Amino acid sequence: MPAGAPEAIELTLFTWVRAEENAVNEELLTRFQAEHPGVTVRIINVTHQAMDKLQTMIVGGETPDVMSIHGAFYTPLAAKGALYDLDQLTAQDPSFDLSDIFPRLVELCRYQGKLYSLPRYTSVYALFYNKRLFDAAGYPYPATGPGEWDWQAFLKAARATSRDFDGDGKKEWGCVIDFWGARLYPWLWQNGADLMNEDRTKCILDRPEAIEALQFVWDLRHKWQVTPQTLPSDRGMGLETFTQGGVAMFMSGPWDVQDLQAAEGLKWDVAPLPHNKRRATMLGAENYAIAAATKHPQEAWELFKFLLSPYAQTVMAEKREKMPSRMSVAKGPYLAAKVGYNRRPFVEAVDYATMPPNVPEWDEIRHLIEDEMDLAWLGKITVPEACIEATTKVNEALARERGT
Repeated sequence: MPAGAPEAIELTLFTWVRAEENAVNEELLTRFQAEHPGVTVRIINVTHQAMDKLQTMIVGGETPDVMSIHGAFYTPLAAKGALYDLDQLTAQDPSFDLSDIFPRLVELCRYQGKLYSLPRYTSVYALFYNKRLFDAAGYPYPATGPGEWDWQAFLKAARATSRDFDGDGKKEWGCVIDFWGARLYPWLWQNGADLMNEDRTKCILDRPEAIEALQFVWDLRHKWQVTPQTLPSDRGMGLETFTQGGVAMFMSGPWDVQDLQAAEGLKWDVAPLPHNKRRATMLGAENYAIAAATKHPQEAWELFKFLLSPYAQTVMAEKREKMPSRMSVAKGPYLAAKVGYNRRPFVEAVDYATMPPNVPEWDEIRHLIEDEMDLAWLGKITVPEACIEATTKVNEALARERGT
C-alpha cells in the first residue's frame, strides 16, 4: 500500500430483498464507494428465512457491519445488545438530520429510550381496491376522507362486490382477509383494543373490545361470506388473489405496489383502511442498524447515513416504489410523482398509525397467538375461545421468560 494511502476497509451489508432491489442497492453502493475511497461494501442478500440467518450470524460472531432488520425483530436484537447505540453518532454528526425522519418512526426505533436503528422505508397498511369490480357492482369507490368510511361501509361494499359478475360460475369476492399476525392489529386498534397492555407486561386479547373486533373480521368469512375460504397455510395468498382480479378489496402496503403494477389488466387504487371507534393502521418499518460488534464504526456510520439519505430514498421510491421514511422525500417527490395511483393514503396514515406491540420475547410468543387464531379462522373454536386461550398462553410464557 502506498505511503499515506487510506487503509482498505471492507464493510458487510446484510439485506433480504428481491433481485431487482438488490440491483438498485448495488448501484447505490457504487456511488458510495466512489465517494469513500478505500471502503468497499460486500452485500449479503438472503431471500429465505433471512432473520433466522441474521440471528445465526450474530450468535456465530459473523455479524454484518450494517444490517436490514424486519420490524418485529428489532426489539429482540436491541435487547440482546447486538445493535450499536445511534444516539451518540447522531449527536456527534450535524450532517445527519434526524428531525427529517417521521418522528413516530424514530420513536418506534427506540428501545428503553435509546435509538438502535432507523427505518429505511415506511410500512403502513392501507386498502387496495379493484375498480372493475366496484364499477361492475355500480358501487362507489371506498371513500378517502376520514368520516364516512367505517366498518359498516366496508361491509356494505364487500357484500355489494361479492357475486359472479361475468357469469362464468365463479364468484368474485368483496375482500380477502389474513386472519393472523400483524394483519389483525389494525382491526383491534380501530375498535379501541390492543394485543398487549400499555407497558407490554400482559396480553389483553381476552378483553371485550378485542373479541368484538376479531368477531367482526371472523364474520366476514363465516357469516357474510364475502371473503375466500383461505387456510392458515395460505399466508400471503391475498396478494395473489387480488392481482388475479377476483377480489374487490385487499389490506396491504406500499411493498406490494410493484406486483400490482405488473398485473396485466388490473385497474386498482388506494384508500385508507376503514375505521370503527377510531382511525388506525399499523406503523411499521424495515430498519437499518449498525452492529455493536462492528470493527469499523465510523465507516459503518457513513454507509448507514448514505443508505438513509434523501438521495438514496428518492432513488428507491422512483425505481422500487419504496415509501420513504424521510418527510422531505415522502411529502415531496414521492407524493408529487405521477404514478397512476393515489399515494396520499400511505403518507397521511403515518399521522394516525399505531406502533406494533413489540416485546423482546416476540419470537417465543407469536406462534401462541397465531395457532389459536388459525383454529378460530377454520371454525374449530370460537373467537372468544381463541382470544382467551391465546391470552392465557402468552401471559404464562411471558411469566416464564421474565421470571415473574
